[in-house]
Amino acid sequence: MTTGFVDTSTNMVRDVQNAIEGYDMGALRALAQEPVQNSKDAKRSSKAKIEYRLHERRSKDGWAYYLLTVTDSGTSGLIGPTLTRTQLEERGDELQDGENWAAFEGQGFTKKERQGSLGSRGQGKSAFLYHSRPNEYSLDRRERYLMLYDTVLDDGEYRLGIRYAMPADRVKEPPLFGDDARTAVASREFNVGDGTLVNLSLEPLSEIGARVIVPFLSTEAITAFRSGELMCWLQRLWWRAIQIGELEITVVDEAGISQTIEPPKWWMVEPWRTRESNVLAWKDIPIDEGLKIKRLVLLYDPEIADDEIACDSDRPQWAGVQLLRSRQWIETFDLRDRVPPQYRQGFRGFAEFERRLEQELENAEKPQHESFNGQRSAVRRIRQEIGNRVEEFAQHQGWISVAKTRDLSERDQESAIEFIRTFASVSGRKNSQTSGANNEPTLELALKWQCSLYLDYPTPTTARVNWGESIENVGITIGVDPSAGHHRATASLEISQDGAGYQTIVRSHEIEVVDGFYFAQVGSFQIIHGNASEGKIQCPEPGEYRLRAIISHRGQRVVSATRRIYVQCDPPAPPESKPHTLSVSVQNLSRPGEQRINDGDEIAILVTVTNRSTDDVTLQLDASFENIYLKGSGEISLKGVPPGDVLTRKAAVSQRLQLFNSEPSQHSGIYQVLAPGRYHVRADLQLPDGGDVLAHSSKAVFFEVDPAGPQSDLPFELRAWEDEDVHPRWELMQEMDDQWVLRYPVHYPMYQELPEQRRRGSRLSGRTSFIADICADGLLEWALDSLTSGDESRIELMKNSQPAGVDIVLWDSYCQQLDMLASSYKAERVENPRAYDLRRRQTQAVMLRMFEELS
Repeated sequence: MTTGFVDTSTNMVRDVQNAIEGYDMGALRALAQEPVQNSKDAKRSSKAKIEYRLHERRSKDGWAYYLLTVTDSGTSGLIGPTLTRTQLEERGDELQDGENWAAFEGQGFTKKERQGSLGSRGQGKSAFLYHSRPNEYSLDRRERYLMLYDTVLDDGEYRLGIRYAMPADRVKEPPLFGDDARTAVASREFNVGDGTLVNLSLEPLSEIGARVIVPFLSTEAITAFRSGELMCWLQRLWWRAIQIGELEITVVDEAGISQTIEPPKWWMVEPWRTRESNVLAWKDIPIDEGLKIKRLVLLYDPEIADDEIACDSDRPQWAGVQLLRSRQWIETFDLRDRVPPQYRQGFRGFAEFERRLEQELENAEKPQHESFNGQRSAVRRIRQEIGNRVEEFAQHQGWISVAKTRDLSERDQESAIEFIRTFASVSGRKNSQTSGANNEPTLELALKWQCSLYLDYPTPTTARVNWGESIENVGITIGVDPSAGHHRATASLEISQDGAGYQTIVRSHEIEVVDGFYFAQVGSFQIIHGNASEGKIQCPEPGEYRLRAIISHRGQRVVSATRRIYVQCDPPAPPESKPHTLSVSVQNLSRPGEQRINDGDEIAILVTVTNRSTDDVTLQLDASFENIYLKGSGEISLKGVPPGDVLTRKAAVSQRLQLFNSEPSQHSGIYQVLAPGRYHVRADLQLPDGGDVLAHSSKAVFFEVDPAGPQSDLPFELRAWEDEDVHPRWELMQEMDDQWVLRYPVHYPMYQELPEQRRRGSRLSGRTSFIADICADGLLEWALDSLTSGDESRIELMKNSQPAGVDIVLWDSYCQQLDMLASSYKAERVENPRAYDLRRRQTQAVMLRMFEELS
């Protein structure tokens, strides 16, 4: 071990490379971003000053090389004690807020206090180390990263630390103090610890602050410094903080020529304050309850050059709408597709956010601080809202015309409501059902039946069954809610090939469900090619068969469950999809069907997790209603799905809450006191060891306030284009959170050619057929939209909206179609769009057939 240095077990070279090469926009963004962020976090006056300076040096043998120094002032410096490696291990690598020296030297530490400057130093040191390439100059030519750092604290203490990786992480213990540190930074031949000499020749720091010294600067960084690319990154990242006086950043080259970073020319004079015709600005745009875009500014200037700096990624920096969190550029939404091509070069924008929304965005931020997790609901809502404002800006500039809409005719409105409520409204239905294996109950006061069908395949990893093999342990569970009392029903087991006519293999027999539950052990069945007999099922042709359990109550089929069997053939490979999804539902138990929750009403919250993968999995579910952490959150385990079989679902959270607007004198169970307003149930799914969110879902709860928009119990409203411009047959748009609009043109030729009145006894004739057709398409679009974030709540709503009187076999087929659409949504619509479109059209056809048969 080198004298005075302590090794850690960390492979620092690999860690640094993983951290910095993970930046989509390249290592130079990290060098411009992370050091300034560290200084900004440590700011103790009104302004932090940061200087990037390039120094030319020569070795004793005459080699030319360069040093980079990044110096800040107006900051607290690297405060805190100099903890040894042993001391850190004794504390479990746990640091207090304000222990910045230890954090800068530490590796793998945790934060005990609030998020602050302590949490941002990890990326910072990696950005410095990555751009040090001493292998060209070191005595043994080994790859090694090297950095030095000195600081002056408010009590006058002076320190100099040294860190390098080869590949072990080595930190000098203790650092140099006082005159020893000053002598070292001024030295022309400073031994960094392994015999390598560095010509530092620097002036010791004289102001409170910190400096990082990168010897043997990489060629990439030197080139970026000289070409101005580093300055461009600094401007793009920090222009807003510079504009308001929070930061001052200067860049000084090896000749001593200094350049101060300024805002770009188009934002230089804050044009949003002068109300110029080429600028539109908005303030306090609501995104969610209490979450607002503080300021959104859009600008067009034909004189702006398309001067995006070079980077490995094609993601834009200026051209689009920059998202600024804490006055730092994080990501740019490229919304130029909403701007005509001839105007895109000069289009610019930025958005800032109120404090609560900034906190949401910080949680959604990727580790490299250069993008947000687009699956998070807040990010999706921001993109949607900004997209709407970009369209408004394009209209303001006269680039696109405004499409006028009008209210629907009474006939069209009634037709739309009738169709949408049939397929996407829990309120008003008389019977409910769930289809498939391992289904879990939803929560309602109305009589609710559930059914699950269980079996063991010959080979657990596949749904294939060859002739002569048996399916074992076939069983049916039946449940009913409310559970009190006795309920008579009949149960039967049927099988069909490819949805053709069913043959009964277990005859219907009476069952009595006591206290909400009944289990029927059916037995085992051999799959044969010849004639069926007791304990044997005839499957004469190879192919897919569906085994179905049917439960009837009072002469009406109320629920079914299906499993698939592939006889003498392998199941199709499952389409690539999100392996784990969520759904969230909230129901008003006191007044079923009502979205508004009044004082004293009880709600039921259900969070269901789906495993689409073939592997058993354990996941971490975090579900909350405002500040209440819902029961059932935590680690959950789900079985894998054999290829071809139905999906595995688990109702992980099933909780009832009573809501009050003041402390109640009497209550039963769990309750919450809330002010009137809009609240949310939120659920996130992750791997147990953390990382990115695998799936996210949320559901609005309207307490003592009315949901916005007409027909609030429906997923969207219908509006009509009244102008005679050419429009598509339909268009689904999101105006605000949970507010969707389906638009159609009343001058569409097909619509105009249809008779206004429908035939007596028919639900699909005249213009009603046009309305029903676009509503079916719109409902599927709406339901599938949320799958990008792993949210299946809308699909589940449609599957649980079975209207009274619909044929249960047809409804079961429809639910399977929805499941297959959801499974193939991610990959098939891109890789095999024809197959995906066909599946979607088949689903739509089943919807229209059921709607007509309900006449």
